[in-house]
Parts: sequence; C-alpha cells; structure tokens
Amino acid sequence: MASLVPQTPSLPSGKPPLPWSVNAVDAASHGSIAFCQIYYETYDEPSRRVRDIPLLYLPQATIIWNGNRISSDRDKLSQFLEAMPLSRHDPQTLDCHPVAALDPTSGPAPDLIINITGSVLHGPSVAAAYDSRGPNVSPQDMPRKYHEVFILRAAEQEEDMQPKYAIHSSTFRFVG
Repeated sequence: MASLVPQTPSLPSGKPPLPWSVNAVDAASHGSIAFCQIYYETYDEPSRRVRDIPLLYLPQATIIWNGNRISSDRDKLSQFLEAMPLSRHDPQTLDCHPVAALDPTSGPAPDLIINITGSVLHGPSVAAAYDSRGPNVSPQDMPRKYHEVFILRAAEQEEDMQPKYAIHSSTFRFVG
C-alpha cells in the first residue's frame, strides 16, 4: 500500500532541492519572455529561421515536432526549417519555471522549463494583405492552436554574470 505522506523530492546527490529565490524566479520569467520574443521573431523570418534557429539548440538537443523526432544536427535542422512554409506565431500564454539542472556539469544555473500556447498561421496567407475586414485568409489557412515546451540549459556562465542559455529540448504540437 502506497504511503499518503508526501515524500520530499531529492536531487541526484540525495539532497532535497532548495526553493528558488524570488530574484531567480523573476530572472527566469524575464529571460523566458525575451527568449520567446527572439525565438518566434527569428522563426517567422524565413531568411533568419534557417540560419539562426539551429544556433539556439545545444548539439545533442531533443527536438520533437508534432510527434516526429527532428535531428539537432545543424545542417539537418536547417534543411527541416527550410522546408517549412511561411509562418506567423502569436504566443498567447507563457509559463516558466526554474528547475534544478539535471546535468551537474552545467553549473549552478537552473534549467528553465517554458510552456507556451498560442496560434500559428502557416502558408502564403501569412504574406496576404489586410483589408478593413481583417486578413484575407481562406478557411484552410486559418490560424491553428499550438503548445510548445522548451527546456533551456545554461550553455555557458561567467562568474557573477547571468548564464547564457541554449535549447536542450523542444516539443511542438498542434492542439485540436
């Protein structure tokens, strides 16, 4: 029979995790907002998408796009991104949590888990002109809802400086 007494979670070291300070949570929140702005602005610009998005990923990152594993090899990821149609993302919710880094070699900075929901428009209608009634979009080109989860890991950190993060894992999924 399972115990109903809550168990204190522990790190791989066997020590219980310490709560994050208000400053750490605030820094994670602000950093995740900035990350999402950079990521989606870059993704939605075709010339920057192919060149710059692969640079945001760690070499051994896990990438899942609608249930399909995508290679994090920069050339293969660039080829995948080049095949994607034009897009316009509209992130509507963002939730970020610092978590104890699962890789002890990544230093003292926490990993960041970022959950995003929003809508995305794909295809030629992204470039369609707007008129007084709104965008000229055919029904098959209407925005779709999506959910995306990123795990960011400190890629480098200089003493007394904020860490520089890279994508350790990303999972994108259309919803509905």
